[in-house]
Amino acid sequence: MVLLKKQANIIIRYFSSIPAVPKKGMILSRLGYREGTTMLSISDKAQLEEGIKQGLGLCKPAGVYAIIPIFFRNDCAVTLENGIQLQSLSLSKLLRDSCNVVLMAATVGKEVTETVFHEVNRGNAAFGLILDSVASQTADASLDWMVQMLDKMLDREGRKLTRHRYSPGFGDLPLSCQKDIFGALQLDQLNMALTEKFMLIPEKSVIAIAGIEGRENR
Repeated sequence: MVLLKKQANIIIRYFSSIPAVPKKGMILSRLGYREGTTMLSISDKAQLEEGIKQGLGLCKPAGVYAIIPIFFRNDCAVTLENGIQLQSLSLSKLLRDSCNVVLMAATVGKEVTETVFHEVNRGNAAFGLILDSVASQTADASLDWMVQMLDKMLDREGRKLTRHRYSPGFGDLPLSCQKDIFGALQLDQLNMALTEKFMLIPEKSVIAIAGIEGRENR
């Protein structure tokens, strides 16, 4: 189900289900697998395949994005029209050619995380790590899915997303800004929560920021 909301000049779109499937190579890479170097036994391969299958079945990808005009920008901060201020030299540089910002978030739900803890607690840490890798990559793939959809929509308008996206806690963008973004995206509608230390719950959830710029910008 897709839910579209409008608040003044802000467009918010929710996706209760996202058809995101991570690339197997990314799952393996996160587990430390190296093509041509890592040797797996027949039982290891069987456990890996079963873990990926179960992990994908446990993940329930959902997401949301909001398009928000930039109100003010200087070399060290960006202020959005809804009052959110993002203090970051790197992010300000990324958004130098943008008039709008896209705030987005994705989660794969709590079931897969609970299963990871269960497997680890029962002494099956290797299987738990496989599930954990699947969940992490599925959350990232959910963001990728929204980015691809947005790029197709913006292309018709002669615009595009910035080449990179930025997440709180990365570089010089403080993790604390997740609080304002959480509120702006109303992430409780996706059954998400935020801890006192600004960590997202469920654990396999992610927030990202990108800009919208003209297609001629490279």
